[in-house]
Amino acid sequence: MKWTAQNSKTIAAMLAFLLTTSAITGLYYWDKSGDLAKAKDKTTLKADSLLSVKLNLERDINTLSKDLSNARSANEAVSQKLNSTQSLLTKKNDVLATLTKKSNVYQQDLTILREQVAELTNLKRDLKAEIENYQSEKDQWSGDNNQLKTTNATLQTQVKELTAQLDRMVPKSVITANNFRVDVLKNNRKVTAKAKKANSIMVSFTLPALLTAEGQQEVFLSLTDVENRPMIGIIQNKTVRIGDGTLDIPVHAAQTIDFGRNPQKAVFEFIPDRKVPDGIYKAGIYTDTTYLGSVEFQLRDSFLFF
Repeated sequence: MKWTAQNSKTIAAMLAFLLTTSAITGLYYWDKSGDLAKAKDKTTLKADSLLSVKLNLERDINTLSKDLSNARSANEAVSQKLNSTQSLLTKKNDVLATLTKKSNVYQQDLTILREQVAELTNLKRDLKAEIENYQSEKDQWSGDNNQLKTTNATLQTQVKELTAQLDRMVPKSVITANNFRVDVLKNNRKVTAKAKKANSIMVSFTLPALLTAEGQQEVFLSLTDVENRPMIGIIQNKTVRIGDGTLDIPVHAAQTIDFGRNPQKAVFEFIPDRKVPDGIYKAGIYTDTTYLGSVEFQLRDSFLFF
């Protein structure tokens, strides 16, 4: 292609057009860029303002979060304290109910105790009156007792005097027992007179009141036949004083008797170790110094009714 003036004009026109367009466009965009710069500045200021607001909001949110957390912690503590207080109140109510029941029981017991105290007071008053009455009677009895003691002492003195007079009047050697009785018993404790059925011999008598001054005495039972031969079953031989002399006797039973209780009944039981022959026997009663008497009894070989 040839470069021509026409081409140069065309190109120049085109360049002029482009320059014009470019200038216009440049002016337009320059004007726009100024607007954009202003808008950007406004946006930047607005962003900074929003950022500041955001930061303030975040700070407020953190503060509120902390306050909320503290409030929750305080609320939990208050709830725990409330629960503890509620539990303590329940326990106190239970204790109060128990104490109320006990108080009612104690009140009832107190009423009963007051009634019992009143009864005991009345009883004490009655007993005091009885004691005073008994004391009065005791004083009277004491006076009567002293009088009786005096009378008894007088009577004792009289008894001693009478006993002494009696001793002078009647020798003890002539004082004997009385109410002698002999029972021969079979195995069934029934009375018999048959020698071969005699299981035990019971001798009883009454000691006289005249011998009360003798005190404790050993009394002996002596069993002999009419020829003065001893019955079988001797436990010892004894020498006793009779008056001014002595006597040897076979002893078949012995016991100690308090003569101070005379008159009294004394009983001897002799159980022979083998069969006793038939015959007539004598049961004699002695002390170491006195012959108290004797009684005869008979054991038969056989007879009609036994």
